[in-house]
Amino acid sequence: MSLDVFRALCDKLQMSYGLQPTMNVSIEEGVAMFLRICGHNEVQRDVGFRFGRTQETVQRKFFEVLRATELLACDYIKTPTRQELRRIPERLQMDRRYWPYFSGFVGAMDGVHVCVKVKPELQGMYWNRHDRTSFNIMGICDLNMLFTYVWNGAPGSCHDTAVLTMAQDSDAEFPLPPIDKYYVVDSSYPNKQGFLAPYRSSRNGVVRYHMSQFNNGPPPRKKQELFNRCHASLRSVIERTFGVWKKKWRILCEFSRYNTHFQKRVVMATMRLHNFIRISNYFDEDFAEVMEHTDISDTNSENDEGDMETTAIADGDQMANTRENIADML
Repeated sequence: MSLDVFRALCDKLQMSYGLQPTMNVSIEEGVAMFLRICGHNEVQRDVGFRFGRTQETVQRKFFEVLRATELLACDYIKTPTRQELRRIPERLQMDRRYWPYFSGFVGAMDGVHVCVKVKPELQGMYWNRHDRTSFNIMGICDLNMLFTYVWNGAPGSCHDTAVLTMAQDSDAEFPLPPIDKYYVVDSSYPNKQGFLAPYRSSRNGVVRYHMSQFNNGPPPRKKQELFNRCHASLRSVIERTFGVWKKKWRILCEFSRYNTHFQKRVVMATMRLHNFIRISNYFDEDFAEVMEHTDISDTNSENDEGDMETTAIADGDQMANTRENIADML
């Protein structure tokens, strides 16, 4: 993060969330040690050498800053209310690629894997198809690349549809869209009420979806492919958001030194910091880089289309009609 954002973060953690300096370690130094661990995945011993502190001091300061950062949630990850979900995003109305076709859009949803250290007896539960132990984190973001909802900590072996079911069944505050609104999701999710998925290939022929298939091939050949290209472009905001988040915080992508409990806390803390940096309005190289690109090469890097669960297909008739109407408009 930039120096201006760093200073703003230190002030915020001290004034609003109770982080205090000690006799020998300032607020700025404690936060810097925390950021070295999360941003660069440095071990506490190396951070101690860098700052001239004992490993015990580094560990204590890490958890002090982690506790303060967790409190950012109230201000920086706000689950939208039903009334807020009825509003039309201003950024959507300003983009003629998607407006008025996707007028029911309220956010993009996807899952992403985060490395985690687990006990040997639990590795089977957390082992994912990329041959590592992980969480499957479900996130929702808006067009400003801000996380608006997170379901944190599902085992890496869980399919995206199963994680969504967990969130809806377990969280009374899950932000289910109003009847005429929807999240855009990829083909690992069912096309059902509140969730608009792309057309899938069928016996009638292959229907392309990934942006790389359009970038490296002929233009859309039928309305289903035209819909899929626009849908993938719109949905890519969640991929870009995940990309910036994981690029900034290497502790999420590399070997984890923390168990499931603390890694869950790290996940939420870094997501809150992601939103803090974005909302701060200071220039940020990582956000600036992805904002230059509206599409990504492949929008399904973490998911397996082939094992989509077919539950809840019966209530997908309305969304199938919505999808057909958008395709006809396009």
